[in-house]
Amino acid sequence: MKARWLVAVALLFVVSVPLHAEVGVSDIEFAGPYVLAIIDDPDPTSIKWRRYTPPGDSDRIVLNEQGEANGDGPPSVLFSSVTRTPIVAWARNSPSGFDVVLSRFVDGAWSQPLVLAGTSADELDPFLALDEATGVVHLVYWVSDASPRIVHRQAPADLSTWSAPRVVSGPSEIAARPGAAVVDGELRVIYESHNGTLGGMPKLIVLAHDTGSVFSFETLGSSLHAAPSRPQIHSRPGRFWAEWIDGVDEMAWTRKSIGGGWDPIDAEPYSGTEEREYFVRGRIRARAGE
Repeated sequence: MKARWLVAVALLFVVSVPLHAEVGVSDIEFAGPYVLAIIDDPDPTSIKWRRYTPPGDSDRIVLNEQGEANGDGPPSVLFSSVTRTPIVAWARNSPSGFDVVLSRFVDGAWSQPLVLAGTSADELDPFLALDEATGVVHLVYWVSDASPRIVHRQAPADLSTWSAPRVVSGPSEIAARPGAAVVDGELRVIYESHNGTLGGMPKLIVLAHDTGSVFSFETLGSSLHAAPSRPQIHSRPGRFWAEWIDGVDEMAWTRKSIGGGWDPIDAEPYSGTEEREYFVRGRIRARAGE
């Protein structure tokens, strides 16, 4: 029987997974594309790609199975509901540093990774977002050099061309670790803004709104949490919300109605890495939809 490469996504349509993880596509109806992640790393914010499926398993086509040995950064996994194509971006380790690359699953195989950011600086933590109305794919990442900054590129649904790199963060900001979503037809980019130097406290959680010509900015909150906050922005019809890691045992979040203001910042506690990675964002999602 001819294999059917179907589109049920494990976890979420877009995930950036700070775990040991296998990423791939399966011809089993309920399992592809998938992220198979197991928490067994004392530093879960440092992903190591790892193949868990036995090499002889022909039901799964695994992406970047040498990523752990290569020291690659975490994947962002996107399923385009417009083209029905799985897309994955990650920071690939190379002799000159980290470069942002992208692969998509077409004609039964993962494409050769396309380098979308490959300067002499490290380009890190790519995050993919989809405009479900148009199929446009947005990519954000940060550049770690003397002026850490957030960069954006985008492509039409078929990924035939990519726009030139465009700096999102302000010229005087020390910015890192972006997330993104298309909200009410407009791109929003959330990121950490550090105080004076990378790692400087307190860091701000900043949301940039693409107005078409420039980005406008608003500060959602601040944090004294020294580890990465990895903020994300999400949306549902009529509202959207932001969340970020704000301590070793809690995640902060706030919600906004379309056309309204932001709610006071709330906190969702967790008791460990597993609960944080698999359950806390889901609980916030349920509360944000109330």
